[in-house]
Amino acid sequence: MSTLFMIGNGFDLNCGMKTSYKDVYRGYVKEKSDSNLINQFKKDISADIDNWSDFEMALAKYAGKFRDENELLECCRDFNVYMSKYLNGEMEKFQNIYNLNKDKLRTEFLRSLTGFYKGVSHNVDNIMKEREIANVLRTSAISFNYTRAFDLFFSDIYKNIEMNANEIIHLHGVLSDDPVLGIDNENQLNTTFPLSKRGKRSFLKPVFNENYDSERVRRAKFQIANSSTICCFGLSMGESDLTWRNEIINWLNENIDHHLFLYQYKLSSIIFRTADEKMDKEDDEKEKLLAEWGVTNEELLDQIHIPCGRNIFNIEKKLMEEKTQQGDIDDISSIKNTTNIIASMVPAL
Repeated sequence: MSTLFMIGNGFDLNCGMKTSYKDVYRGYVKEKSDSNLINQFKKDISADIDNWSDFEMALAKYAGKFRDENELLECCRDFNVYMSKYLNGEMEKFQNIYNLNKDKLRTEFLRSLTGFYKGVSHNVDNIMKEREIANVLRTSAISFNYTRAFDLFFSDIYKNIEMNANEIIHLHGVLSDDPVLGIDNENQLNTTFPLSKRGKRSFLKPVFNENYDSERVRRAKFQIANSSTICCFGLSMGESDLTWRNEIINWLNENIDHHLFLYQYKLSSIIFRTADEKMDKEDDEKEKLLAEWGVTNEELLDQIHIPCGRNIFNIEKKLMEEKTQQGDIDDISSIKNTTNIIASMVPAL
């Protein structure tokens, strides 16, 4: 039986990288442009930044202000170029941190990779132990991130056992090649004008992938279909990724032995007094999830697990612990400030 990790921006945030859209906006809205359209676009984002926590869906709604698709694409591409440059800088900084601390951080990554299921219930523990979760050779990953932070850890784990890692599928592209921004389908777009072929290719992610790299879509669907367990981490599975949300729902419906673990940042720090209290909270969250996803099959509740009161891939936390042991107070203050900023600004994952 195989395990699939589906990784979102929450992983990069857990590494201490400032990669939320709000982090990107700080510099973006301050840069002057030769285009009056872009300057007004930045002004509008700045004036209503709380409603831009999801750039893609916010832009789809904002698109009602555009006269035609050329204006939509101009704004989307301008932000994409700035975002890619910004994220490259964040990735370079983390690469340096990783190179200096890889041996210490590898332990936390491997613990998370092989123990993500722990803490839900003893029943779940027993089911997962039978699936050889600890065998990393049966583990694969799909990333929704443009960065390769997760890739660093994943490939390093395999190098340590002198094996080649399974290739990580980047559904939204990578910074060095094809980072794509957009929505799932044209019905989500608030415009009076239809999209042309080039407009759909530029702002509808499924169309872009079909035109640019249909093979990664095929491989991603294959990975999902052939997994017995899926762990989604730092991934909201929102409307802009509706296609992949539906893939997971279909996968759950196909086999009662398919199990989904969905980590949500907002639930990771909750403290529970008793085990049954924790199970009550998980049930509430699962029911809420099915309602949000429009799923009426309540039998799926036994296949879905939303861990409460714990987190995985605590990379930044591990760095903080190491620095505390070394007595490096100044660096710790800096890291804690970063953590506070992330907690206050990043939407719940």
